[in-house]
Amino acid sequence: MISTPLNSQKEYRVATINLFNFMAPPNAFYDFENIYTAKQWQKKCAWITAFLTDNQPDIVGFQEVFSPDELTALTQAAGYPYFAVLDHPEVEDDFIYRHPVVALASKYPITDIANVQADAQVCDALGLSQFAFSRQPLRVTVNLPQFGLCDCYVIHLKSKRSGFTVDDLTDTGTTGAADFVSRQVLGRWASSLQRGNEASLLCHQMLQRRFKSGNPFLLMGDFNDQLHSDLLAAFHQSLRVYRSDITDQNLAMLNEKALLAQLNQCLIFDSYELYKATKKSNHTLAADEFDSVCDSEIMPPTVRPATHYYGSEGSVLDYILVSSEFDPKQLANLAHIEQYQTFDRHLVRPDYERDSDSTDHAPVMMTFKVR
Repeated sequence: MISTPLNSQKEYRVATINLFNFMAPPNAFYDFENIYTAKQWQKKCAWITAFLTDNQPDIVGFQEVFSPDELTALTQAAGYPYFAVLDHPEVEDDFIYRHPVVALASKYPITDIANVQADAQVCDALGLSQFAFSRQPLRVTVNLPQFGLCDCYVIHLKSKRSGFTVDDLTDTGTTGAADFVSRQVLGRWASSLQRGNEASLLCHQMLQRRFKSGNPFLLMGDFNDQLHSDLLAAFHQSLRVYRSDITDQNLAMLNEKALLAQLNQCLIFDSYELYKATKKSNHTLAADEFDSVCDSEIMPPTVRPATHYYGSEGSVLDYILVSSEFDPKQLANLAHIEQYQTFDRHLVRPDYERDSDSTDHAPVMMTFKVR
């Protein structure tokens, strides 16, 4: 097999993986009993290395990182010379860690790294003066040959677990079962509000960055919700344009087609949906040409595979979203989504020896081809 020189590559793979408590022993995650044995840690690292080696993503976003130094060493050994992490997990009682961070590994040079901060003025306008991300989003700019600079965001939005502690609400006015249910209802809503605020404030910062740099972007990670949830509306806005709402005179002067083209440059697209659209188009063209139904591999599955299971109920929580440059229908497109994969074997057909210390999420990977 002849390898393609890096400087002539026109196809790139991007993956996101929730590592599920990547904490090197003898340290513990959340509780003093949560310490991997040497064998468990070795199996966990071997599983991650095997995924990277077998699938060869060029850029990988990671969530639930408690041990960034160990992850740096693991990814470098797997062929990723560039690694980015800025935040630090919280340590209590010397060896018990909370609040894991996100990170990114790349086969290509990193030119800029930043933690995404919410805009204080916007927070004040929304009545969120005390807002802070539950996990700090990471922005990494990667220089891809034949493509150029690309801003890669790695996120881990607030989970659906209760956002209230006893200290937050000392008295619900009830006791027993009523107290428990009240705290669950209020705590879940607190988490939902946090997750929705994180999505909207992050989107605002991404648009600011987009306006200043003009870079294409990728947004990857564990969203802890279905993408089309109302709470994540910032990531799937459908344009409803009223001319009377446009205050910018240059924008207002554009005809309908030009106006939509400009607005679409600021939208965020689901790479899975773009992949489906590409495959559907290819399927139609092939059927027209050969007057026959194409091979089933051309079309993606009709149901999107779950990336996480709670009991027997599966849901898609992990996504890779992209800017308009990855949509062939947009005027300024630079690439199209060639493939989208969900690696769920360890969840739906687990092998204990191989998968027992892997992760509770399915990694997802998309491949894009430069136009």
